[in-house]
Amino acid sequence: MEGRALLGLDYKTLRRIPYLILLVKYGINEKEFSPISLTRMANDIGTTPQNVFKIIGRLVDDGFIQKSTVNGQLMIKFTPKASEALRFVIDTIRYYLDEKLVVRLVGTVTSGLGEGGFYMSLEGYAKQFIEKLGFKPYPGTLNVRLRPEYVKYRLYLDALPGIYIEGFSNGLRTYGGVKCFKASVHGLPAAVLIIERTHHGPDTIEVISPYKLRDALNIKDGDEVEILVNL
Repeated sequence: MEGRALLGLDYKTLRRIPYLILLVKYGINEKEFSPISLTRMANDIGTTPQNVFKIIGRLVDDGFIQKSTVNGQLMIKFTPKASEALRFVIDTIRYYLDEKLVVRLVGTVTSGLGEGGFYMSLEGYAKQFIEKLGFKPYPGTLNVRLRPEYVKYRLYLDALPGIYIEGFSNGLRTYGGVKCFKASVHGLPAAVLIIERTHHGPDTIEVISPYKLRDALNIKDGDEVEILVNL
Protein backbone atom coordinates (compact mmCIF):
# COMPACT_ATOMS: atom_id res chain seq x y z
CA MET A 1 0.00 0.00 0.00
CA GLU A 2 2.85 2.42 0.74
CA GLY A 3 3.92 2.55 -2.90
CA ARG A 4 0.49 3.87 -3.84
CA ALA A 5 -0.01 6.28 -0.95
CA LEU A 6 0.37 9.38 -3.12
CA LEU A 7 -2.29 8.08 -5.48
CA GLY A 8 -4.65 7.80 -2.54
CA LEU A 9 -4.16 11.51 -1.77
CA ASP A 10 -4.84 12.61 -5.34
CA TYR A 11 -8.36 14.05 -5.22
CA LYS A 12 -8.65 14.28 -9.00
CA THR A 13 -7.82 10.59 -9.34
CA LEU A 14 -10.41 9.63 -6.74
CA ARG A 15 -13.06 11.58 -8.67
CA ARG A 16 -12.23 9.68 -11.86
CA ILE A 17 -12.30 6.17 -10.38
CA PRO A 18 -16.10 5.63 -10.72
CA TYR A 19 -15.82 6.34 -14.45
CA LEU A 20 -12.87 3.95 -14.79
CA ILE A 21 -14.83 1.20 -13.05
CA LEU A 22 -17.76 1.78 -15.40
CA LEU A 23 -15.43 1.55 -18.39
CA VAL A 24 -14.12 -1.77 -17.08
CA LYS A 25 -17.73 -2.98 -17.13
CA TYR A 26 -17.82 -2.07 -20.83
CA GLY A 27 -14.74 -4.17 -21.53
CA ILE A 28 -12.27 -1.30 -21.88
CA ASN A 29 -8.69 -2.40 -21.24
CA GLU A 30 -5.09 -1.30 -21.67
CA LYS A 31 -4.26 -3.76 -24.44
CA GLU A 32 -6.30 -2.44 -27.37
CA PHE A 33 -8.70 0.29 -28.44
CA SER A 34 -12.38 -0.61 -27.98
CA PRO A 35 -15.55 1.20 -29.10
CA ILE A 36 -17.43 3.22 -26.51
CA SER A 37 -21.11 4.16 -26.71
CA LEU A 38 -21.70 7.67 -25.40
CA THR A 39 -25.45 7.02 -25.26
CA ARG A 40 -25.09 3.86 -23.19
CA MET A 41 -22.73 5.51 -20.73
CA ALA A 42 -25.01 8.55 -20.52
CA ASN A 43 -27.98 6.34 -19.66
CA ASP A 44 -25.95 4.48 -17.03
CA ILE A 45 -24.86 7.61 -15.16
CA GLY A 46 -27.97 9.73 -15.79
CA THR A 47 -26.60 12.46 -18.02
CA THR A 48 -26.37 13.38 -21.70
CA PRO A 49 -24.04 12.02 -24.41
CA GLN A 50 -22.58 15.52 -24.68
CA ASN A 51 -21.56 15.45 -21.02
CA VAL A 52 -20.13 11.95 -21.43
CA PHE A 53 -17.99 13.23 -24.30
CA LYS A 54 -16.66 15.92 -21.95
CA ILE A 55 -15.97 13.28 -19.28
CA ILE A 56 -14.02 11.22 -21.81
CA GLY A 57 -12.07 14.35 -22.70
CA ARG A 58 -11.17 14.94 -19.05
CA LEU A 59 -10.02 11.34 -18.67
CA VAL A 60 -7.79 11.85 -21.71
CA ASP A 61 -6.43 15.15 -20.36
CA ASP A 62 -5.72 13.53 -16.98
CA GLY A 63 -3.80 10.69 -18.62
CA PHE A 64 -6.20 7.85 -17.78
CA ILE A 65 -7.27 6.91 -21.30
CA GLN A 66 -6.25 7.35 -24.91
CA LYS A 67 -8.82 7.91 -27.63
CA SER A 68 -9.05 7.49 -31.37
CA THR A 69 -11.73 7.58 -34.05
CA VAL A 70 -12.22 4.79 -36.58
CA ASN A 71 -14.84 5.28 -39.30
CA GLY A 72 -16.63 7.79 -37.11
CA GLN A 73 -16.65 5.47 -34.06
CA LEU A 74 -15.04 6.73 -30.86
CA MET A 75 -12.47 4.22 -29.60
CA ILE A 76 -10.68 4.33 -26.24
CA LYS A 77 -8.26 2.30 -24.15
CA PHE A 78 -6.77 2.58 -20.67
CA THR A 79 -3.29 3.90 -19.96
CA PRO A 80 -0.97 2.40 -17.31
CA LYS A 81 -2.08 5.24 -15.03
CA ALA A 82 -5.67 3.97 -15.18
CA SER A 83 -4.55 0.43 -14.39
CA GLU A 84 -2.62 1.71 -11.39
CA ALA A 85 -5.66 3.63 -10.15
CA LEU A 86 -7.82 0.51 -10.41
CA ARG A 87 -5.18 -1.51 -8.59
CA PHE A 88 -5.24 1.07 -5.81
CA VAL A 89 -9.00 0.59 -5.44
CA ILE A 90 -8.58 -3.18 -5.24
CA ASP A 91 -5.77 -2.91 -2.69
CA THR A 92 -7.81 -0.53 -0.56
CA ILE A 93 -10.89 -2.75 -0.55
CA ARG A 94 -8.80 -5.84 0.12
CA TYR A 95 -7.11 -4.10 3.05
CA TYR A 96 -10.46 -2.97 4.46
CA LEU A 97 -12.11 -6.37 4.12
CA ASP A 98 -8.94 -8.23 5.12
CA GLU A 99 -9.59 -10.82 2.43
CA LYS A 100 -8.59 -11.67 -1.11
CA LEU A 101 -10.62 -10.54 -4.07
CA VAL A 102 -11.29 -13.29 -6.57
CA VAL A 103 -12.51 -13.34 -10.16
CA ARG A 104 -14.25 -16.56 -11.19
CA LEU A 105 -13.76 -17.80 -14.75
CA VAL A 106 -15.54 -20.83 -16.21
CA GLY A 107 -14.88 -22.46 -19.55
CA THR A 108 -14.08 -25.67 -21.39
CA VAL A 109 -10.71 -27.27 -21.95
CA THR A 110 -9.48 -26.96 -25.53
CA SER A 111 -6.34 -27.94 -27.42
CA GLY A 112 -3.78 -25.26 -28.18
CA LEU A 113 -1.03 -25.07 -30.77
CA GLY A 114 1.37 -27.14 -28.67
CA GLU A 115 3.76 -24.23 -28.14
CA GLY A 116 3.26 -23.90 -24.38
CA GLY A 117 5.91 -26.46 -23.48
CA PHE A 118 8.53 -24.65 -25.54
CA TYR A 119 7.86 -21.26 -23.99
CA MET A 120 7.62 -22.62 -20.44
CA SER A 121 11.05 -24.21 -20.86
CA LEU A 122 12.80 -20.97 -21.86
CA GLU A 123 15.12 -19.89 -19.07
CA GLY A 124 14.21 -16.23 -19.53
CA TYR A 125 10.63 -17.05 -18.55
CA ALA A 126 11.19 -20.00 -16.20
CA LYS A 127 13.42 -18.11 -13.76
CA GLN A 128 10.91 -15.28 -13.47
CA PHE A 129 7.99 -17.66 -12.94
CA ILE A 130 9.82 -19.26 -10.02
CA GLU A 131 10.80 -15.89 -8.52
CA LYS A 132 7.45 -14.14 -8.99
CA LEU A 133 4.88 -16.94 -8.82
CA GLY A 134 6.65 -19.23 -6.39
CA PHE A 135 6.57 -22.36 -8.53
CA LYS A 136 8.22 -23.93 -11.56
CA PRO A 137 5.52 -24.46 -14.19
CA TYR A 138 4.91 -27.79 -15.84
CA PRO A 139 6.23 -27.42 -19.43
CA GLY A 140 2.90 -26.77 -21.07
CA THR A 141 -0.22 -24.64 -20.73
CA LEU A 142 -3.87 -25.54 -20.25
CA ASN A 143 -6.03 -23.73 -22.79
CA VAL A 144 -9.53 -22.84 -21.66
CA ARG A 145 -12.24 -21.34 -23.88
CA LEU A 146 -14.42 -19.20 -21.64
CA ARG A 147 -18.18 -19.31 -21.62
CA PRO A 148 -19.47 -16.07 -23.24
CA GLU A 149 -20.72 -14.59 -19.96
CA TYR A 150 -17.19 -14.79 -18.49
CA VAL A 151 -15.30 -13.07 -21.31
CA LYS A 152 -15.97 -9.65 -19.75
CA TYR A 153 -14.15 -10.76 -16.59
CA ARG A 154 -11.20 -11.88 -18.69
CA LEU A 155 -11.12 -8.40 -20.26
CA TYR A 156 -11.24 -6.94 -16.76
CA LEU A 157 -7.88 -8.59 -16.09
CA ASP A 158 -6.41 -6.67 -19.03
CA ALA A 159 -7.02 -3.44 -17.13
CA LEU A 160 -5.09 -4.57 -14.04
CA PRO A 161 -1.31 -4.65 -13.60
CA GLY A 162 -0.99 -8.24 -12.38
CA ILE A 163 2.45 -9.84 -11.99
CA TYR A 164 4.60 -8.88 -14.94
CA ILE A 165 7.07 -11.32 -16.51
CA GLU A 166 9.58 -9.31 -18.52
CA GLY A 167 10.21 -10.04 -22.17
CA PHE A 168 13.73 -10.85 -23.27
CA SER A 169 15.97 -11.57 -26.26
CA ASN A 170 18.31 -14.51 -26.75
CA GLY A 171 20.21 -12.77 -29.53
CA LEU A 172 18.24 -14.52 -32.25
CA ARG A 173 14.68 -13.76 -31.28
CA THR A 174 12.78 -11.40 -29.03
CA TYR A 175 10.13 -12.81 -26.70
CA GLY A 176 7.31 -10.61 -25.44
CA GLY A 177 6.29 -9.91 -21.88
CA VAL A 178 3.58 -11.83 -20.05
CA LYS A 179 1.21 -10.60 -17.36
CA CYS A 180 0.17 -13.19 -14.78
CA PHE A 181 -2.40 -13.56 -12.04
CA LYS A 182 -2.07 -16.19 -9.35
CA ALA A 183 -5.02 -18.55 -9.46
CA SER A 184 -6.29 -22.00 -8.60
CA VAL A 185 -7.97 -24.63 -10.75
CA HIS A 186 -10.20 -26.89 -8.66
CA GLY A 187 -7.92 -26.37 -5.68
CA LEU A 188 -4.58 -26.77 -7.47
CA PRO A 189 -2.14 -23.81 -7.60
CA ALA A 190 -1.94 -22.14 -10.98
CA ALA A 191 -1.60 -18.82 -12.78
CA VAL A 192 -3.53 -17.23 -15.63
CA LEU A 193 -1.38 -15.76 -18.40
CA ILE A 194 -2.27 -12.56 -20.25
CA ILE A 195 0.12 -12.78 -23.18
CA GLU A 196 1.20 -9.77 -25.25
CA ARG A 197 1.71 -11.81 -28.41
CA THR A 198 -0.93 -14.51 -28.78
CA HIS A 199 -2.93 -16.28 -31.46
CA HIS A 200 -5.93 -16.54 -29.14
CA GLY A 201 -8.92 -14.23 -28.94
CA PRO A 202 -10.18 -12.75 -25.65
CA ASP A 203 -12.39 -15.80 -25.07
CA THR A 204 -9.41 -18.12 -24.58
CA ILE A 205 -6.95 -18.09 -21.69
CA GLU A 206 -3.80 -20.04 -20.98
CA VAL A 207 -3.16 -21.47 -17.52
CA ILE A 208 0.09 -22.72 -16.03
CA SER A 209 0.64 -24.79 -12.92
CA PRO A 210 3.36 -26.85 -11.26
CA TYR A 211 1.11 -29.79 -12.18
CA LYS A 212 0.10 -31.21 -15.53
CA LEU A 213 -3.50 -30.19 -14.98
CA ARG A 214 -5.01 -32.55 -17.54
CA ASP A 215 -3.60 -35.52 -15.63
CA ALA A 216 -3.92 -34.15 -12.10
CA LEU A 217 -7.60 -33.29 -12.59
CA ASN A 218 -8.36 -36.07 -15.09
CA ILE A 219 -9.76 -33.61 -17.62
CA LYS A 220 -9.85 -33.62 -21.42
CA ASP A 221 -11.00 -31.39 -24.27
CA GLY A 222 -14.60 -30.33 -23.77
CA ASP A 223 -14.58 -30.71 -19.98
CA GLU A 224 -15.63 -27.68 -17.97
CA VAL A 225 -13.24 -26.15 -15.45
CA GLU A 226 -13.49 -23.36 -12.90
CA ILE A 227 -10.57 -20.98 -12.41
CA LEU A 228 -10.41 -18.68 -9.39
CA VAL A 229 -8.12 -15.73 -10.10
CA ASN A 230 -6.60 -13.82 -7.19
CA LEU A 231 -6.42 -10.06 -7.71
